[in-house]
Amino acid sequence: MLIVFNRLSSLYYLSFTSKEIFHNKIIGLDRLRRKILIIEDRSQRYDFRFIDLSEVKACTLKKTYSSVNGNEPTKNRLEEYLKDITLQFDFRSESPPVALEFYRNITNSIFNMAELESKAKHWEALVSKMLPLPEKKIA
Repeated sequence: MLIVFNRLSSLYYLSFTSKEIFHNKIIGLDRLRRKILIIEDRSQRYDFRFIDLSEVKACTLKKTYSSVNGNEPTKNRLEEYLKDITLQFDFRSESPPVALEFYRNITNSIFNMAELESKAKHWEALVSKMLPLPEKKIA
């Protein structure tokens, strides 16, 4: 996967100032060209996507929780109901949002949740600083 990532970065003349490697994906940020490259391992093939930050309206951290059964004891912590943590990119155009998953309860251990959430928050802050300021409406 890293070989594919490096080949794509060379092919598209990208130089990554920030990079994150997970077991099934790699994320890279080229600050100069304002692009993000995401490569995901999809069993037997690699999918990749470029995100142009000039087209991104917002980048937000999203948490999804499973429903709490009223019959369950209330001693469970909220983290035990967390299904996933994603970074969502909303675009200025009509393009659908892109969700980049950092944590999923099915594939990641609850013991890795805090570390993966911290990484997601870091990327949210990193990307949000690079987004253009919203245009102010003049009345």
